[in-house]
Amino acid sequence: MSLAEHLVPISFHLRQFNLYPSLDLQAAANGNLTLVGENAVGKTTLANCFFPMLVNGSIATPSFNPEKNFDRLEKQSAPRSSQQDARTFENMLLGWGPGAMKVRTGYVYQVLRSRYRQVILGLGAHRAVGDPHKPTWWFVVLSADPNARLNLVTTDDQGQGLDQADFVAANQELGEQLHVFDQNSEYQRFVAAKVYGFTDSQDLTRLAADYRILASPILTAGNGRFAPILTALKNAQEGIDPNFINTVAETQREVNQTKRKLARIKFAAGRLQRLKKQLFWRNLNRINELYLQPFSQLREELNQWQGQATTASQKITKLTEQRTILQPELAQLEVTIAALQEELAQQNNLQKQRRNCQQTIKTTQALLVNAQRQAVLIEKYQQRQAELAQQLGTETEVGQVATMTLKQVLARINGRALNLPELTEILTNNTDDIALAPRLAEYLAQQRRRQQKYQALEQSANRANQDVTLVHGMSQEMDQAIDNRAQSPLYTRVREGLHQDNLRIHQHGARRIDQAAQGLRDQQTALARESADFDYLWQHEVLLEQLRAQQIDL
Repeated sequence: MSLAEHLVPISFHLRQFNLYPSLDLQAAANGNLTLVGENAVGKTTLANCFFPMLVNGSIATPSFNPEKNFDRLEKQSAPRSSQQDARTFENMLLGWGPGAMKVRTGYVYQVLRSRYRQVILGLGAHRAVGDPHKPTWWFVVLSADPNARLNLVTTDDQGQGLDQADFVAANQELGEQLHVFDQNSEYQRFVAAKVYGFTDSQDLTRLAADYRILASPILTAGNGRFAPILTALKNAQEGIDPNFINTVAETQREVNQTKRKLARIKFAAGRLQRLKKQLFWRNLNRINELYLQPFSQLREELNQWQGQATTASQKITKLTEQRTILQPELAQLEVTIAALQEELAQQNNLQKQRRNCQQTIKTTQALLVNAQRQAVLIEKYQQRQAELAQQLGTETEVGQVATMTLKQVLARINGRALNLPELTEILTNNTDDIALAPRLAEYLAQQRRRQQKYQALEQSANRANQDVTLVHGMSQEMDQAIDNRAQSPLYTRVREGLHQDNLRIHQHGARRIDQAAQGLRDQQTALARESADFDYLWQHEVLLEQLRAQQIDL
């Protein structure tokens, strides 16, 4: 396939962004992409995930809302977020409606290619509802080989978006081809110069504004002036570099100015000699005032700091000696703790064996009671069989076949009910076979509802545990950011206070999530206690389906 002379889009990609966990769209050979669908199905929303956001990297609110005034858009050089607009970058990332996320890390990027190179433009962001910190990073991949395979990694093995540090680490194989920016202005200047060939980043901003004009609904409403559209198309094309036009004139001006400067330099040389003598004697008098006295003060302060450093070094030596003395005691304490841990493990093992024995006794007793009940039930069935045999007369053979079939089904059900006390009680108390079938169906439906509710609580508790892990990870990342920001010795107390506040805030959040998770576990425990058969049925998933099939046979 022949490649274009200029960069054209070849694909568009979303990862954990908007309503799409993963989306890949391939463009045509000329870079065009057509979205077709009914009204209000999300065509414009999907397009806003890429344009004009990936042109100049702007995530301001106006970038995701249609412009209704051409004149205002022409005058607007730096769009800003507004509470009046319906769509923001945050809800574009998290989604909206019942499926909206509370916490999410997502990516959006596009791949462009020409005969001479490949380019990837994109951004990643992390958003959490209620969290004032909104980290966003922009990235550009430049490759001089148009046929090279650029493997960009944005998610982990579970499909979750990577944070900025993990993203950079996962794409180390790209080397110097990958450029990551923390500020939108840095991204704009780099893209304007290296991708679009603009000499001024404002040209890139105007190009993004032109995309907003072309996407405005006024084009289809028929009530807008066409002149701004022509201006937008004109601005979208790069103009002639004014430096090139002014080069010749500037060269001639420099020749004339050089002649004048030579004359002025000759005059100034004599004046400088006179000023040099005067300044030497004046500066000599000012040296003592400006330098010698401050130097003496600084020397005295240096001696004080050296004395404090000596004192600190002595303290460190003493502490080192104390640590050497305490190390044997620490080793002895570790041996004692290991012995106590081994005893504790033995006690736990004994308690576990005791619980297993109690469970075995309980199961054996239940089996004994069930066998006794089944013996009574078999005796009743035998008596009923004898009565039916006397009533049927000539149909004895058919009755025997039906009785044997029914007994086989009941025998299978009784065999499945060995470890199910509630089911055993139902089978024992319902001697009427006709009434037994609906009662058994109701029992199976109740157990299925309990299992579905228990599984939903289990999933919610697991998500809560994942949130706790996320909070701890955020605390560690915040500690590292504090250390990077406040490295000076003057900020020691401030840095310690920030570390304590960070630990307290994240521990409080983790405790709240733990409490919510414990509430879910308590609901699971209460749900399991509602039925004596729940634990056994939960551990043997196939048993419930087998009972359902035998209930249908009954």
